[in-house]
Amino acid sequence: MTPKERELLTGMGNCYAACHANFEETVEMVGNARGLEPEEVKSTLARIREKNLAEDEYRKLRSRMPEDFPV
Repeated sequence: MTPKERELLTGMGNCYAACHANFEETVEMVGNARGLEPEEVKSTLARIREKNLAEDEYRKLRSRMPEDFPV
């Protein structure tokens, strides 16, 4: 996982922990904080999932969000 990918996934977990917003709202907040469109955030998250699904670090960061988040 690249530092940028790690930071985005960490940001998703931090945002959810602070606000407990749904997926779309969390994506919007994270995107706004990073100057990204929601679709950019979603596509990056999908790419992170595909590349890192088996990695412990990914699973640890992913566990900070609800299971129904498509991350």
